[in-house]
Amino acid sequence: MYSFLNPLPRFMNGTVAKWAYVSLSAIATLPGHFNRSALDAPWADPDVSDTGLSRTLSFLNKTDFVAYDQKFFDIIGPDATVEHVQKLAYQSHEAPCYIKDTNQVFFVEWGPPGGDNGTHSWQYLLDVETNKLNKITTDPPLYNAHGCVVYNHSLHVVTDGHDDEQSGQLVKIDPHTLKQETLINNFLVQPFAGFNDLEIDPRGNFYLTDSKSGWGREIVDFMPPTNPTVYFVERDTFRIKPVHITDGNANGVAMSPGGQTLYIPDTGLSQFRPSAKTPYGKRALSAFDISKSGSVISNKRLLSDPVSYFYDGVRVSRNGWIFCGAGDGIDVIDPDTGFTLGTIRVGGGENLAVSVTFGKNELWVVGRGGVWHVKNIRDRLDRDW
Repeated sequence: MYSFLNPLPRFMNGTVAKWAYVSLSAIATLPGHFNRSALDAPWADPDVSDTGLSRTLSFLNKTDFVAYDQKFFDIIGPDATVEHVQKLAYQSHEAPCYIKDTNQVFFVEWGPPGGDNGTHSWQYLLDVETNKLNKITTDPPLYNAHGCVVYNHSLHVVTDGHDDEQSGQLVKIDPHTLKQETLINNFLVQPFAGFNDLEIDPRGNFYLTDSKSGWGREIVDFMPPTNPTVYFVERDTFRIKPVHITDGNANGVAMSPGGQTLYIPDTGLSQFRPSAKTPYGKRALSAFDISKSGSVISNKRLLSDPVSYFYDGVRVSRNGWIFCGAGDGIDVIDPDTGFTLGTIRVGGGENLAVSVTFGKNELWVVGRGGVWHVKNIRDRLDRDW
């Protein structure tokens, strides 16, 4: 078994969490028969004939952290642990936001089979000291929240809308009173298809991903008015313009610490009505240069394609590392090389990592199966705006 693994660095000896360091040079040439789907983690359901390789993959499936690169140890460090703090339904949970002012994590249950035929008019708040979970309802109620970012002490949340009554919206929520106000609900009278996620730059400008996911999962009834689009919104004037359009699907969006690069994953592998996923659909994470105004992105390049599954929620840490919800766990990607440095795992089986939010030296993962808290991370994660 150990011929496929590297020894851990000395400073990682005696860790509480279970680690593995994959030897990519050993894995490069495998004995016997091997096969897996591009949508499954290498260790999830391996079809291999070699006994040693089979034992290695079985071991990897029991780990908390899988490293592919020395940098991953330096980022995560020896004291990090993974705890499943809330065990919830095996359906999608989305839109995590760590609220420093209240020491809570906001997140949502999204889509069917939960809610009222998939529609949700409530959200969750997790007290991170006690791990007590409360259902909340904003004033007025917020329907089908899908993405969240904290900026200037307020939650900024995007929604899919619901039924035929409401299209996608960008709203601002006071985390103390839960009062919410709508900031945007149309593009010059054109309704949005349904927002999936958002990013906010240091000046307060927005990047909003308008996707077909809400329509695809039948929580909104109207057909998407356009192909999936990323919109730029100038905060001071509320001028809106498309900056990226895809015939796949728009999902997550995140910005580099210096505000010079925008990262956008495409989830065109997801097919709708009926729902299915195909490995032949788009799964790429692309990087774009951001203009001085923020309203133009250019120089698209393929940064990474997932080891498995697809990239859902994306967030960038203070030092520029890219953290992506990738099914089996959170993949950490080097922004310079695009290589996956390692994976923070959420237990395997039916558990599935969707999105992530940062504290100072900790993060929370939400997804199918609930909420995971990863604490005592060596690198500082929260950004300075």
